[in-house]
Amino acid sequence: MLENHMILYAVLAAVIALLIAFFQYRKQLRKSVVYRILAFLRFLSVFTILLLLISPKYNKKTYYTEKPGLTILADNSSSIRYLGYDSIVKDIIRTIEGDDELNDRFDIKTLSFGGDIKAADNLNFSEPQTNIAKALQSLESIDNEDNGAVLLLTDGNQTYGSDYQYSSRNYKKPVFPIVLGDSTQYNDLKVAQLNVNKYAYLKNEFPVEVFLNYEGEEQHSSVFSIYQGRATVYSKRLNFSPEKNTQVLNIELPAKAVGVQTYRAEITPLDQEKNKDNNSKLFAVEVIDQKTDVAIVTDVRHPDIGVLKKIVESNEYRKATIENVRDGNLKSTDFQLFILYQPNHLFSDVFQELLKQKSSYWVISGVDTDWNFLNKMELGYLKQFGRSEEEILPGFNPNFSVYQVDDIDFENFPPLTKSIGDIDFLMSYHTLLYQRIGNVSTETPLLAVMEDNGTKSALLAGEGIWKWRSVSFLEDKNTEDFDAYFGKLIQYLSSTEKRERLSINHESFYYGNSTVVISAAYFDKNFVFDPNASLEIVIKNKTTGETKIIPMLLKGNNYEVDLSSFGASAYDFTVRVLSANLSRSGSFTILEYDVEKQFLNADIDRLRSLSENTGGVLFFSGLPESLASGLSALKEELMADIRFQSIQKSKENVVPLVNWKWLLIVIVVALATEWFIRKYNGLI
Repeated sequence: MLENHMILYAVLAAVIALLIAFFQYRKQLRKSVVYRILAFLRFLSVFTILLLLISPKYNKKTYYTEKPGLTILADNSSSIRYLGYDSIVKDIIRTIEGDDELNDRFDIKTLSFGGDIKAADNLNFSEPQTNIAKALQSLESIDNEDNGAVLLLTDGNQTYGSDYQYSSRNYKKPVFPIVLGDSTQYNDLKVAQLNVNKYAYLKNEFPVEVFLNYEGEEQHSSVFSIYQGRATVYSKRLNFSPEKNTQVLNIELPAKAVGVQTYRAEITPLDQEKNKDNNSKLFAVEVIDQKTDVAIVTDVRHPDIGVLKKIVESNEYRKATIENVRDGNLKSTDFQLFILYQPNHLFSDVFQELLKQKSSYWVISGVDTDWNFLNKMELGYLKQFGRSEEEILPGFNPNFSVYQVDDIDFENFPPLTKSIGDIDFLMSYHTLLYQRIGNVSTETPLLAVMEDNGTKSALLAGEGIWKWRSVSFLEDKNTEDFDAYFGKLIQYLSSTEKRERLSINHESFYYGNSTVVISAAYFDKNFVFDPNASLEIVIKNKTTGETKIIPMLLKGNNYEVDLSSFGASAYDFTVRVLSANLSRSGSFTILEYDVEKQFLNADIDRLRSLSENTGGVLFFSGLPESLASGLSALKEELMADIRFQSIQKSKENVVPLVNWKWLLIVIVVALATEWFIRKYNGLI
């Protein structure tokens, strides 16, 4: 349908074309029919050309039928293969995709999931983790149509993520779980959970918390033991019954040797126990022979003090001591790092001692800071300050190159408070965080580090980092990333090692179900990060002697390699810079642990809750011989459900008339015919 103003233009074009045709043939119109035909052809060609120049548009409405969607979401984790249901999953998918009636009723598509949702082109049941809640959320984000259903093929055993039986309460589509797994209960003992610190100190004892679970209808006794190599370091006989089906052990083990110490916790299996993979778990502790002592020196009471202590002690390798500057008992030799919170004139002796001994320190300023005093101490920076206060937002510096840092979403952090005025640096410095005004990042440092004649120092120009830690917890449900960010700053300041052009970052040990990533940073001779270098890592398996060389890929301000596909073993590695004679070596251990093999039965209760929360129905896959009857019942349920109806929809498109090819044909035919008639009648 043409719009009103386009109709007016079309009428005007017709009038103009008619006038042109009449003007050209006005004297001959009464002589012969031929001239009338020629006038009409001239009118037609001019009118069509004018239409193309006006380029009118008309609305074209089309109707189509949209079938409800039926998404098959298949669990691709290794537990499906371990429980023996991998072939059944493929049979279910093949049967549903090949059913003509279901295809007529639904728009069927198949996806798979483990840790993330993926296309189901290659179901190999090798995913090491299962996150059902994330899979459903991801499906909802890519397919937000309410008219449809989800067939969830899974054993219901989720290894990480939010509990799907609760998060599914707001899910819009009905979910029909098809249970893959045995509902029969077997006698089973398992090591359900191990809690152990990552670090321990030499000649100290470290705690190990063990949770043991029993499933069965009879009373049994078994022996729980912890082994280090072939040596037994702990053993205890335990009794289990249907009433006493959980045991919690709190054990203290001695740290006798430096380095990564690997242990195996094991509960002796029952006779004829079906799943013995969950009877043991490996764990490791890194034993260290030194500790970083940090002094938090202050003359004020502030929430930041407690947060600083938590940041320092988030790593068992460090210890924080809060000292009041008025006590006057501080010695630089007792600590590796001093955090000086809002210094004033009472800090004079402390600064003189630190500068004399070239000890590392971190100054945190705020509204109570005496900048007259700090300016006189010649710390490498001066501030022209006023009595007013201002709030300043943090801005992450992605080009910081002293050590490796990650953006922990500083854009969403609240502002810090400081006295008004800018800081002038009198020495070389490196900015971690800029001061940000609104969405504009300034060049003024909010957090910076400096190094002069072997003395490392840092300056945070604002108070209120307790608010940052609170926001980090609200967003991530933990403070690990926040503590790690400032933990790296503390590690840099407290380290007495000289700065290296090539640095590596890795863990001493990894669990088999976790991501294994080793990163490295390479700097040129001016200690500027070099993004154009070629780095490779040489990895040697200590057990087999096998060696692999893998190139490291640039990611942000470091080079990374993902070794998650490596098997459980101990490894030595060397990171080499191909364009320079630089290399760094290290070692790590991957502990054997397959969380997907810890389950014996399907989690029917959670899957039933999922179906009830979303308005679906729970089905059981059963054994291969009963699969056909189960799928038949599922098909009847889907076909009879009145919620899944096809919807007729309309689509309106605005189509330019210039795209209509017949107009061009009309112009060509009209002009060609007019020329031919004129030529035939000798009028040319």
